[in-house]
Amino acid sequence: MSPRIPALFAALCLLGACHKAPPTGPLPPPSEEQQLTGEVNTLTQEAALLLEEQHRLVWAFWTEGTMADIAATYSGKEVLFSMENLRRIDRLRHLTKDPRELRALTALHGHFAGEILARELAEYNDASANLEASLKLSVDGREVRYRDMERLLANEKSAAKRKALYASATPALTRLNQTLYRKAERTEELVKQMGFESYEAFGSELRQADLERLAQLAEEVLQATQEPYRLVMERLSQRELGQPFAQITRADIPRLFRSREVEDAFPKGESLAKAQATVAGMGIDLAALPNVKVDARDLPRKNPRPLALGIRVPSDVRLSFKPGTGVLHQGRVLHEVGHLLHVAFTQEPRFELARLGNPTVGLAYSALFEDLLEDPVWLEEHAAGVLGDNDKRAPFLAASSAHKLYLIRHAAGRLLYQMELHRRVEVDPRELYRALMARAGAMPMTEDDVERYLVEQEDFYQSADNFRAWFLAGQFQGQLKARFGPAWWHAPEAGAFLKELWARGTAPSAREITEAIGENGLAPDVLLLRLSTTLQVPMKLDLRRLDDTPSPPSPAAPAPPAAKPSATPNAKPSSTSASVPSAA
Repeated sequence: MSPRIPALFAALCLLGACHKAPPTGPLPPPSEEQQLTGEVNTLTQEAALLLEEQHRLVWAFWTEGTMADIAATYSGKEVLFSMENLRRIDRLRHLTKDPRELRALTALHGHFAGEILARELAEYNDASANLEASLKLSVDGREVRYRDMERLLANEKSAAKRKALYASATPALTRLNQTLYRKAERTEELVKQMGFESYEAFGSELRQADLERLAQLAEEVLQATQEPYRLVMERLSQRELGQPFAQITRADIPRLFRSREVEDAFPKGESLAKAQATVAGMGIDLAALPNVKVDARDLPRKNPRPLALGIRVPSDVRLSFKPGTGVLHQGRVLHEVGHLLHVAFTQEPRFELARLGNPTVGLAYSALFEDLLEDPVWLEEHAAGVLGDNDKRAPFLAASSAHKLYLIRHAAGRLLYQMELHRRVEVDPRELYRALMARAGAMPMTEDDVERYLVEQEDFYQSADNFRAWFLAGQFQGQLKARFGPAWWHAPEAGAFLKELWARGTAPSAREITEAIGENGLAPDVLLLRLSTTLQVPMKLDLRRLDDTPSPPSPAAPAPPAAKPSATPNAKPSSTSASVPSAA
């Protein structure tokens, strides 16, 4: 043994003897924030497991037709989505000073609030869903389902028959309005019980938006596009319906935007292959991704609509696909592939920031790929056999761009309607709906139109999500073309660029994503300029960039009192909600 070892050992012993042993005794009690953090983490884990279980049921229902009893998944979890737990999350939200933690808690708070609403409104939701599903109309001596209305209107050549078909649904919808009105009243009560100052305050949290600024943008968009929109719709109405735009009604809209020129360009069985070939150019092989499962079986009970679903993000992501035909089916496939890629390449480890929160940014990724159907270069590659002649391609692009402009204006009108409806308690909702939607559509509202004021009313300003997502997708496209060329989907660098964005999950706001791509806030001008060019109509584009990020709950604000401990702390949480989780 080295002579240095005993000496060193002795020195260490002497050094240790010079220090007193640490005092023993009870540890200080955890702070309120520490205690709440532990409790909320447990709630988060339970909510994540429940959502995974529900999505597995949705997947089985969608792909194989297996009945999904979502309500049964809440059995034994009665206290999970409770007002008490909602207040716990809110209290912790007010105590935290970390911005990332605050964002995660806000997403979790919105999720729990939504689940509480779904449970408390289940009676009304089930009644309206069952009634709508059972609605049948008598048309030319035969019964048709109300849910088939859009398809029937699109396929009907006679304007008189379209009008009659549309009007035949009004008496049934009047009955449905009674249930929807009671639901709206109950919703207002629940929002107050959950601690929100108003319906608008809760909507602002769910949409993660400054709704006042967003309403201002909606107003500006309507003004900037008013005359170009009238001109575009006049051209389209004359071409597709053979009559002036001033003479058509909302019953004619599905027929007006029917894409006849391109249906043969997307035959059965090719839509998924076209989507896979598109992303392959970016260096993404869908079939080789270990965390992605594509179910392309053509089963008789399978839902024909494509669906991307994150069972467990990002390790288990799935795409349901059933062969279909036509441009609408192709658009839906591209839309779901955009969603799939966002979820599959997410690297965000936190459940709240990978699964929850506002869907605007995710919708923008989906819209980016769906918008390829309006890209002349992409169409030249994937539909040249049918659209090689500009005489066919130009009318289709004009119709699809006109439809996008219609949807943007419609969303703007609905957003303004919702804002006014919940701010002016004395207003007649029917007359408000008549005025704002007549302006958005630039066509008079009939009594049959107005009677749909509740059926078309959305929950908590839902139009705000698509409204922003379309503009954000336009900015994505502009950046991709500027960086990687007109056919950006052929550049592996474009894939790497998007993967960096997808990796952030649902955590970033729309504004933060624009900053990540080198811009500063939402810019409607990019998309509207593209539409203006395609439609060959000038638009005065002096729209402001939108910083729609809401102010977060301030830690300095008076915090609500902490929830009292449950009388049964060991009871397993549960809920009686029958809501099906959103696939998107």
